[in-house]
Amino acid sequence: MPIDPVNTLKRWFDTYSRSFLSGDPSADGAHSLKIAHTRRVCEIIVHLGKTMGLSARQLGLAEAIGLFHDLGRFEQFRRFGTFNDRLSVNHAALSVDILETTGILNDLPMADRSIIMDAVRFHNAPSLPGNKPEENTFFMRLIRDADKLDIWKVFADYCRMGKRPEPAIVQHLSDLPICSPAIIKAILEKRMANFKEMKSINDFKLLQLSWVFDLQFPESLALAATQGNLQVIAQSLPADASVQQAISVVLAQLSSSGSSPHPQDHKE
Repeated sequence: MPIDPVNTLKRWFDTYSRSFLSGDPSADGAHSLKIAHTRRVCEIIVHLGKTMGLSARQLGLAEAIGLFHDLGRFEQFRRFGTFNDRLSVNHAALSVDILETTGILNDLPMADRSIIMDAVRFHNAPSLPGNKPEENTFFMRLIRDADKLDIWKVFADYCRMGKRPEPAIVQHLSDLPICSPAIIKAILEKRMANFKEMKSINDFKLLQLSWVFDLQFPESLALAATQGNLQVIAQSLPADASVQQAISVVLAQLSSSGSSPHPQDHKE
């Protein structure tokens, strides 16, 4: 994908996302956070792509995917006042609907449109479909990693400042000092925990720690270790023995080298 189409998509996104802002900071918090998140995810996904040696076309695709992966969040929050998909609508599916309705991708080659749509559609899925072209699957995996890396930063920043996260970001969960045994069990078994098990902000933090087991690329694991955000989140959790045992499993995973193949055609 050439540079000019990417710049066109960025201008379109800026206009679209800002149309949800009222000008009142107290009312615009959730939308502003998603705009900032999108910008950082674009930076992260391009950084990962460069580290992997992606071509100029593929870097453009990566940036476009980062730009649109949470496109549906703005309309979701306007309609329902929440980012909780289980209480509203699947924001990834809504993102795809908006892309299709607006036709913003119509001038791109069909193969590029397919890659962007698939990556947006499945970036939050519990698992990826096994029937997609190799390049589509690669970008699905790449956006999942970039998204996690920035969500960790958002939560770690709250922890660093000693602040309670934006209610919309933590899906209005309670701040009770409890931790779900099911989420701890998932971490001990080295698998991602289920959103359905969350009952508190601590659970949300633990669930995020479990995402380390779903990182798709060694470059992502290395970046997560360098950023230090998971360690900050972990330090904010209770000193309970079972919680600390789970944290030790996560940090051990973080310090591992990891290995995951890139698509054979990722260099053009």
